[in-house]
Order: sequence, then structure tokens, then C-alpha cells
Amino acid sequence: MGAAPRAGWLSSSIHTPSGSTERSTPSTNPRRAPILSAVTSWVDAVLAVEPAARRAPSVLNTQPVVLHRKDGRIAVHWDEARPLRYLDPGRDQLWLSLGAFIEALVIAAAEAGLGVRAEYPVDLARHRFAVLYPGPTVRSRFTTRELLDRVTGTGRFADPPPSLAEVDHLAEQAGLPSGMRVIAWERATSNPLAERAHRWLFATAEPRRELRSWVRPGQDDGIEPAALGLPAWRAALFRTVPDALDDSTADLLGGHPRGIGTLVALVDTAPTHDPARVGSLGGGWLRLTLQGIRHGLRLQPLPHLTACPDTVERLATLLDNADLSGRVACVLRLGTPEREPPLSRRRPTPI
Repeated sequence: MGAAPRAGWLSSSIHTPSGSTERSTPSTNPRRAPILSAVTSWVDAVLAVEPAARRAPSVLNTQPVVLHRKDGRIAVHWDEARPLRYLDPGRDQLWLSLGAFIEALVIAAAEAGLGVRAEYPVDLARHRFAVLYPGPTVRSRFTTRELLDRVTGTGRFADPPPSLAEVDHLAEQAGLPSGMRVIAWERATSNPLAERAHRWLFATAEPRRELRSWVRPGQDDGIEPAALGLPAWRAALFRTVPDALDDSTADLLGGHPRGIGTLVALVDTAPTHDPARVGSLGGGWLRLTLQGIRHGLRLQPLPHLTACPDTVERLATLLDNADLSGRVACVLRLGTPEREPPLSRRRPTPI
């Protein structure tokens, strides 16, 4: 069955699940207070909610997070075998994925009565992104149940696509971090952009091979063939053709996918950016995703739009034309799936 219709939702009130409050409201429910003992430490209690945190989105479902148990704290590292070399040359997608995981962990921990405070002593040599410490319990507007049920949009999105006003409304309701903006474009602008990046992806050997390596049917990581945004026969062709593609085959695979929905860019407006800064946008990505799901909408990241040199240049021009300073960290497609995507698989986060 398809996702629930979104008709009329723009003017309707936003549903807040029972028992949850805005992100800025501390939890005062004594029944939610963590019970810590010599047997159950803060570290153990936080790690117990990891099954919910692993449902956070990551580009191509690469799931790069590695957790290190420390005395009274948890270090968040990444597996260096999992970042994308060609589809994420600046590593923005990696930092976004790590930030989304931390946001999910904070949401699930707070619902269990546990406070989590993150610091970001990023160490590229040791692959360390953040360190988590006990902190104040701050309840989120989102719930653990929503994390566990979160799905990524795949396949065709139904018409009409979300309007620019609907995208603005979602961004306003999601509670995005300071310095993060969400911008969307009409089809006349977004369709040529997506088509150019799509053709580059399938016609360029290195990113094409990298994408193929993460198409892993039935596995606990990677994506299913349906996530390629191609008809089934084209997805099968992509998985079986040799590396040496001629122009006609690349053109066939890279033709603009129908039902792409609305293209949405996550923009970092800070004058400077670093891994921790981009990671905070990952938390915003998760919030936007969960807010969209409440209205029957699904999101899917499109890393090739921020990896293709031509579209990177075009995205910068579009920001200039909109008088918006900053840079595009991520592009996603947003819409209502014609068929509800399945719940993607997850591997337990290495600890």
C-alpha cells in the first residue's frame, strides 16, 4: 500500500505524539529517571538504546558508526572502510551520517530518561568524531517508535510532488539547528539538475563502481536495487553489465528517473564549516525526515548531486541567485511513494 495521503496537511495542525514535548523542554517525569547502579551504568544504559539509533539515515546505508565504550563516556568513531571515495569526496555525507546517528541516540536516550551531551574532539587519524557524556535530559518532539519505523524513500514518488510552500512548512516544523537552511526548486530547475548528475553517475567508471559495490540485496547494510531509482530491468542491467560501458548504455541507465519528487538541499550557512558543524546538519536531516514521515512523505539522499562537478557548480549558482550564502551539504528527494518502501535492514553498531 502507498503512504498515507498528505492532502490538506499544510493548513492542519502538526500532530505531536502523546508524551513528547518540544526539544527545548527538559523531561520532568520522575518515572523516566535513569536507574544507575554498579551493574547498570550510564554507558550501559545508553548503549541499550542503540537498536533505535542504528535506524538513523546514512548515505547508501553505509552505516559508518563505530562506538567505543569508555569509563563514563562513549566515543563515536567511524569505520574507515565505509566512507565513499567518489560519491563523497569532501566527506560531508560521512559527517552527516555520524551526526544523524548521534541525534537518534539522543532522542532514544532521552525517552529512556537519559541525558546525553556531545563534544566533538574530531581526530581524523584515529577516526574519532565525537565523545558522549552524561548530560541534562532534554526531550525531543520525536519518539523512539518513530525512529524504529523510519524508512527511506525509494522507487517512484506520486504526483503532484510537494510544493515549495510545503517544504518550507516542513523545515519550519522540524526544528532545524541554527545555521541550517532548507531550499527546494521547481521541476523546471531541478529536473535538468538531477538528470545531469544521474548521467554522470552511470557514465563515469569510478562512482558507478562505488555505487554498484553498495547495492547489496538482502544484506544488513547497503541498498536494495529498488533504491537506484531505476525500473527493475534497468537496475538489473546496471548490476550485470561489464565496467566498460559504451555511451549508449550509459545514456540508457542514466536517463532521468521518473517520479523523482521534489529536490531539497540542506544548506550550511555558517561562514566556516568543519566535521562537527556538518554533523549538526545531520541531526537536522533526521528531524526533517521524521517530520516528513508524519505527513506521508519520504526522503532519499542523492549523493551524486554533490559529487558531480557540473552539478556542484550549478548548485553554487542557484544559492547565489537566491541570495543565500553558504554551500549545499546534501541534496535529497522528497515525495510520497507510490508504494510504501520496506523497512531497510540494519547491522548492529560495532561496539
